[in-house]
Amino acid sequence: MANVNIKIIAQKTNLSPGTVSIVLNGRGDKMRISEKTQNRVWEEAKLLGYKPNIYARRLRNQSAGNSAAIIGILWPSVYSSELIVSFFDGIQNSILNDKLNVEVVFKPYQYSEISKMEDVFKNQLFNGVIIVGASDRDVDYMYTIKSAMPIILFNRQNDKYGSVCIDNYDTGKKVAGLLAARKHKKVGLISPNLLSRNFSMRRTGFLDGCQKYGISVLPEHIIQETIDSEGGYRSAEKLLRSESLPTALFLLVSGYSHGVYSVFQKNGVRIPEDIEIIGCSDIVSSRILKPSMTVIDLPVQKMVKKSLLLILDMINGYIQDPHIIFEEAPFIFRESCGGFPDSGSVI
Repeated sequence: MANVNIKIIAQKTNLSPGTVSIVLNGRGDKMRISEKTQNRVWEEAKLLGYKPNIYARRLRNQSAGNSAAIIGILWPSVYSSELIVSFFDGIQNSILNDKLNVEVVFKPYQYSEISKMEDVFKNQLFNGVIIVGASDRDVDYMYTIKSAMPIILFNRQNDKYGSVCIDNYDTGKKVAGLLAARKHKKVGLISPNLLSRNFSMRRTGFLDGCQKYGISVLPEHIIQETIDSEGGYRSAEKLLRSESLPTALFLLVSGYSHGVYSVFQKNGVRIPEDIEIIGCSDIVSSRILKPSMTVIDLPVQKMVKKSLLLILDMINGYIQDPHIIFEEAPFIFRESCGGFPDSGSVI
């Protein structure tokens, strides 16, 4: 039976809606309702296919101070499983180590189709929402909605909602500075073929930095591909078909690394002897690749912790206006690319 509610169960059992509600909320013993009556309610509820409104129940309990804050995590379809691991490690560490009274609900969405999650915002399904990996189209949609529910855009700078992010332009420029300091004159770039201000600012910062430091980036050495390992394979194959290889390569997303490494090594291109490689974000594979990959890190776990603390402040009313927190993106030097020479940095 569709849309079974407490009133229907009350009619079927000849009990009052109040009694049925008490039983279904697990308070039958406390309110001294007989075991026989409770069994009648549960049997009828099971027979009719009753499904409690968990969201409403949790939100009621939370507003009464009896439960954790419920945070929805909206996750895009294109992001890798490795990033999911790092993100949720950050959530687990924050909840356990900082003793945050938080529950999280994971809700995936199709990239650039966050508008299909309208019920989340319209019906206020959570105490607050953290949106990860929003495309430009998604961000534009978020500007059109009206919601009293606190919202944070993770690593997406904006002026309407809270945000915890890195300076993507500066991150790209820092990579160019490192390559200049290492005396590279011809470099390449692999970036996602997605409409995202995040990626475009990182890419622009890198290219502007290369121009500033006199580094050549030939058009055939700028590759845009799908954001997965297959995109990494195709990107490396395209670079091999160019007239000559660059001496260094920046992967705008570290997830390209497996495909790039595989193609280069299969074709006798040595890392770092023939080409130095820098990724962006320290995912697990960055550390276990042979040679291990140097990255400019997106400090996901630090950003997750600050996002949780920020959204709790928003939920509790301590912060009213849009609040942006910037996190520094540090280099992690490994085997695929060395650090700044001892003589100093050009930055």
